[in-house]
Amino acid sequence: MTATPPASLTTPGRLAAFIRLGRPKFLFQSMMVVGLGVTAAQHEGHPFSLGWYLGTLLFGWSAHLMTHYCNEYFDLDADRANRTPTSWTGGSRILVDGLLPPGVSLGAAFVLLFLAATTAATMPDTASRLMAITILAAAWFYTAPPARLNYHALGEIACAAVLYGLGPLLAHRLQGGDPTAATLTYVALVFVLQFLRMSVMNLADIEGDRSTGKHTLAVALGPRGLIRLYLAGQTLTYTATAVLLLTGTLPALPALAFLATLPIPVWVGRRLTQQALAGPGTNNAVTFWASMHMPITAAALTLALLTDRLTGDTHPDTPWLIICAATLIAFAAWFTRALRTPPPALPEQETQTP
Repeated sequence: MTATPPASLTTPGRLAAFIRLGRPKFLFQSMMVVGLGVTAAQHEGHPFSLGWYLGTLLFGWSAHLMTHYCNEYFDLDADRANRTPTSWTGGSRILVDGLLPPGVSLGAAFVLLFLAATTAATMPDTASRLMAITILAAAWFYTAPPARLNYHALGEIACAAVLYGLGPLLAHRLQGGDPTAATLTYVALVFVLQFLRMSVMNLADIEGDRSTGKHTLAVALGPRGLIRLYLAGQTLTYTATAVLLLTGTLPALPALAFLATLPIPVWVGRRLTQQALAGPGTNNAVTFWASMHMPITAAALTLALLTDRLTGDTHPDTPWLIICAATLIAFAAWFTRALRTPPPALPEQETQTP
């Protein structure tokens, strides 16, 4: 039996375990999504509403945390079967390690669902309320029965639609109404990238998912098919962006900012073809960069849209410039710390000696 360190050195308190259960580090994703939607509205000339920015952020974070707590409960069997979790896939391991009872996770998910639904009910028009309800429904049934979208090869597209599709569009609508064709294009681009990113996340968990009947897209296509999908999807997305830039369909700065993120999927794709997900050290790096591709892209587009607006005749509203700058600095500080901090050691699986 492998030796385990004393519980006092390895076991977090109940509050710390509850926080870790919610995986709050992923909230940077929804924060950047809201920021992108608000910035797109500013780029189109709509006035900034502080109240609706805060309301959208409250809704986004409530829905995001709700999804995490819900997934921890309904994914427990798959997480237990996962022998190769990373810091970014395979769940928080809090329920797997028995640090909290599963009911705590489900209870937290219901409380957050109520908070998000209450926030959605206050939204000013039918379209925004319908968008919010759609987000909550897809997020809850991502793993919850009866739909269990991520158990039927629909989780990847559902997650992309919720976070990087409807997310920025809802933030935009609450600021200024209907988006322009350019804004819809930015959203379509990050939607595709999020779909591809979630495919990589599920590829990292493929063995545990396969053994518990969790039929993700990775399980359906197999590793080779999934990697081909990732490479083809990234190639088509960046090629399409270059074409839109060269034809003048997209403004130069946002298109160039998007293209500047290309080295990330190139690196991830190369590691995937080298079977880096099979290694306990390299798999964490691959899932980290696949995840960070999304907020980095959102930050790049946000900066480009702000710069484009600042160099024009009219400037973004000063309150949004201050908030957006603080958001980008906070993300940059967290990202720098994440780069410098080694991933936490995941609990070792007990093995019987022969």
